[in-house]
Amino acid sequence: MNMRKQVRPEQGQGLEQGQGQGQKKGQSQGLGPSQERGAEGYSPAVKPEILKLAEEMNRMELPNELLVEQVSEFCTIVDRPEMRVVGYVLPINYESRGYGGYYGFEHANCILNDYFFTKKLVGEGDMALLAGLIGESLLNREVVTVRTDAQGDGNYKVVAGYMVDSFEQLPEYLPEYAERLTVPACRYAKVLINEGKREDRKGYDERMHADEYFTGQFRKDTRYVFNQAGCGFNTYDETGDILTKYEPVKIAEELKERFESLRYRLVTLPPMKIACSVTHPGDEEFVIAKYFGVQDQVFATEAAKYYLHDYYGFPIDGSEKGTYSSCFGTRVSTFDGIPDCVERLTLPGGIYVHITQLEVNGDNPSIPYEVAFGHLQELFLADHPQYKADWSRKAIARFRQANCASVFMPLKLVEDGGAV
Repeated sequence: MNMRKQVRPEQGQGLEQGQGQGQKKGQSQGLGPSQERGAEGYSPAVKPEILKLAEEMNRMELPNELLVEQVSEFCTIVDRPEMRVVGYVLPINYESRGYGGYYGFEHANCILNDYFFTKKLVGEGDMALLAGLIGESLLNREVVTVRTDAQGDGNYKVVAGYMVDSFEQLPEYLPEYAERLTVPACRYAKVLINEGKREDRKGYDERMHADEYFTGQFRKDTRYVFNQAGCGFNTYDETGDILTKYEPVKIAEELKERFESLRYRLVTLPPMKIACSVTHPGDEEFVIAKYFGVQDQVFATEAAKYYLHDYYGFPIDGSEKGTYSSCFGTRVSTFDGIPDCVERLTLPGGIYVHITQLEVNGDNPSIPYEVAFGHLQELFLADHPQYKADWSRKAIARFRQANCASVFMPLKLVEDGGAV
């Protein structure tokens, strides 16, 4: 259902890059109640507490964001000014998420990402320490986690901290691994999240629903796509509950611009052993939910200890010609000891083009899939004529929990107009 309400149709108007935090266009920066009174000749030697309080409240307001468009009940398009953030830095890549999980250790769903990293920092008092050191530069008590330096395939850097009005007054003795980051002015899609189901808030009741919304329904309802010139970020309250998700966006005018945040890398995959669930044509059970019901039995084996965080989805030929069964599971080192509740399948190795995206938006592969099966020729193969699609093998989707999903499309070499 499209509930869009157009407020400001022209992209790029409003807040200007470099404009001061919390400063409206045409407004003098830093004009507080005491300065207004000063213009009338009021200049006490000791500032009254009420004026100090008013200045503090004025300084603690969120930076201005201008409403551009109402997309749905929980999603708006907003323009935001440049943002300065001081926070703890955590590089995340394909191996750094660790083995065995976090915050429970009973399943791979608890890998370390910006969401769990923030809860860890809040719960252990690191955020309170940082806020005390920032002092008067702190704009508000909401925690901000910015995803920056995204490389695709779930490789990015998280800065979890606070917005500040300036870097100039910060002490040198910040906590270990703290950095300063300037987020450029940009247009954002803003989604509300209410995981705690509080009556005074509204939003998606699960953060992953908001993540997948950006790679799914949002793309269908609007012409907006991910803007790699900006940085996606989330905000949290002081308890670590997520409040909002911001995704940098712009209007796509042509096909290449629509998919310009995708990345393509030629790779050779080895044959991979997969412990998985399978649903056949006509089965009503969702294959992913089916595997989640038995995955702990797989993870309990020695064969799975290195592969808890990567899931693979792929089709296999059905019993009747032209039909396919759906498979979903995790990679294992060996089939020895794998429980009988799962199937044991080996994916063929060979040359693949790995299609990833700079968006760090949950495990929804819809955008890479759309390119793999609908636009591979014009977006990749046209620039790599030595390769062609190999339809004797199947495409493979890899899901990296709460970070990204990507697609491996099988290719083969072409020589003198013939396939090798």
